[in-house]
Amino acid sequence: MNVDVIVIGGGTAGSVVAGRLAERGDRRVLLIEAGPDYGSPTSGRWPAELLDASTLPTTHDWGYRGPAADGRVIPFERARVLGGCSTHNGCAQSWGWSGDYDRWAVSGLSGWSAADLRPHFAAARERMRVRRYSDEEVQPLQLAFVAACEAEGIPRRADLDDLDGAVGVDVSPVNVVDGVRWNASFGYLDPVRLSGHLEVWGNAVAQRVVIEGGRATGVIVERFGETSIVWCSEVVVCAGAYATPELLVRSGIGSADDVAAVGADHLVELAGVGANLHDHPAVTLEFDASALLVAELDAFRAEHGWLPEEQALAKIASATASGPYDLHVYPWVEPRPDSPTGWSVVMPVGLLTPRSRGRLVMNGTAAPATPDHRYLESSVDRSALADGLEVAARLCLSSELALFLGERTNSPADGESIDQWMRRTHSHYWHPAGTAKMGDPGEGGVCDEDGRVHGVEALRIADASIFPELPRSTPALPVVVAGERIAASIP
Repeated sequence: MNVDVIVIGGGTAGSVVAGRLAERGDRRVLLIEAGPDYGSPTSGRWPAELLDASTLPTTHDWGYRGPAADGRVIPFERARVLGGCSTHNGCAQSWGWSGDYDRWAVSGLSGWSAADLRPHFAAARERMRVRRYSDEEVQPLQLAFVAACEAEGIPRRADLDDLDGAVGVDVSPVNVVDGVRWNASFGYLDPVRLSGHLEVWGNAVAQRVVIEGGRATGVIVERFGETSIVWCSEVVVCAGAYATPELLVRSGIGSADDVAAVGADHLVELAGVGANLHDHPAVTLEFDASALLVAELDAFRAEHGWLPEEQALAKIASATASGPYDLHVYPWVEPRPDSPTGWSVVMPVGLLTPRSRGRLVMNGTAAPATPDHRYLESSVDRSALADGLEVAARLCLSSELALFLGERTNSPADGESIDQWMRRTHSHYWHPAGTAKMGDPGEGGVCDEDGRVHGVEALRIADASIFPELPRSTPALPVVVAGERIAASIP
């Protein structure tokens, strides 16, 4: 079989790239997705939990696991389904700060300044059907959180989708349509499914890219228990921050040691493949929900027919912030059977500018790689999170929130320092990135500003792995923008 372009990975960015290229109408595009393709949102085949925007689904997970700061093994959920993590995220859509993108451009990554990206953000917002909740759609805990922030001196600002935003709090813009999580496949693939220019292979695993004479010429695919080669003129890898470097290494691209570990022939030395791994670390204050809150949540659900667990988001600044803000606080409620009321309240603080960096560890030919983010290795990261915890604690003591909170359930042990407690209990914000970053290969870069892999013609990358550093945002929209940006660069 021959096509013009193969896109590997039908996740957030892959849906964008495949859809945009198919829209042009001048090439045949094959999208290879390891998870199922359930079709349009009205197909009747989508599992209910993947459409339900009120809560985070736990199905369709790749199963990655890796070390936390204290050595315990924690899960790193990644969605194995068409639409990728846009199919199981919390639906909060923010853009980040202009200074981060401008710094990329100044470093030599042309086309990535805030000014360059604004049109792509606007297009992403439209395709992902991002909207704002009306005031009456905001559930009681979230309203109380916004009020507590305002009482704390954190202004309400509707600028989460503004690259020039500042410290503030607001109910987040969301990709929610009539209670449905509007994933990237709905926004970008469905409009071109019948165009004749796009073919989607679900439940198909790309084993490696075929590289001949320094050029990507095809992809070896396992589908329906059979392995075959699909030939093409160009390959775009959109498999995500964990799977993209794994695929590159299996294709012979990376450090000699990593390639040898998976039993492949070493074709291109790029030590940055799998390096620069980072994520937004998070620490949480956790409480039993009060009986009053549960009664109000029940009343909200009865009136509106659903209960969004997470809605509001605050941007705050630590003492070490290098820009206008460097922390998110984003409370949610969740059912918890061992709580006296059956519900808990979680008040996370996420660090948006982590300095700690890790690496993806290859585990041989069969086992998946282990993400080792080196969480909280930097003392600056720990200091910033400690600042955020102080703010979150004051918010929880405020009159606006206190009546909704029962007993705290994750307090430090006697004699335990904040540093020790953070290492023992921290989680993450589900935002891995950076493992195939744009930039000079001598400085760990894997691809250029157009996603072209150094040393291999006709091979590009478009997903969160190319970010040199995470934007200070929930990265769902920035990843859509990366797909828009890279698709636009392909002639």
